[in-house]
Amino acid sequence: MDNPSKTDKYHDIIKTGKRLFWKYGIKRVTIEEICKDASVSKMTFYKFFTNKIELAKTILDIVYKESLTEFDQLIHSNISFTEKIKELFIMKLEGTKDISIEFITDIYKKPDLGMQEYMENQRKDSLAIFVDFLKDSQKKGQIRKEIKIEFILHYLNQAMSMVQDEQLVSKYEHPQDLIMEAMNFLFYGLLPHK
Repeated sequence: MDNPSKTDKYHDIIKTGKRLFWKYGIKRVTIEEICKDASVSKMTFYKFFTNKIELAKTILDIVYKESLTEFDQLIHSNISFTEKIKELFIMKLEGTKDISIEFITDIYKKPDLGMQEYMENQRKDSLAIFVDFLKDSQKKGQIRKEIKIEFILHYLNQAMSMVQDEQLVSKYEHPQDLIMEAMNFLFYGLLPHK
């Protein structure tokens, strides 16, 4: 098929796969469940995807590209740096909304699925864009001149480790609550912000 993304059945599979993966993780969801919920045959599924890992990567690609577009629009908007950071928090929260601990575990702790390296590549790409934004903001005096971008990056790496810590994640109702706490701590520290 020339352009599978233009068919309704393709979109139904994507939408259903995303909903099921976000809720139950990748490993637990079967192709049969996706097909049943999307009202498509297995033959139709295999017309578009070789397996559920390919479907998961396609879904993550779509989410990633949408996020990059949103991020690009945000950083080039005319709002203040503080408002941009606030909007970034909201974007991060929206982007992680409804993601279960099972999904995060499947990506980062199940090497047989092959998703960790895939996500690491996406993280590196988005991090490079974020670094450019921070450097530009620092040049404009919107971030303290003395803070090292490398410190911010190290902190973000530590935040990624926190999201993989099951004991810490269990303290939060949703994994995105921990992500937001880590982001707020990075930008606002311990002191109440005004």
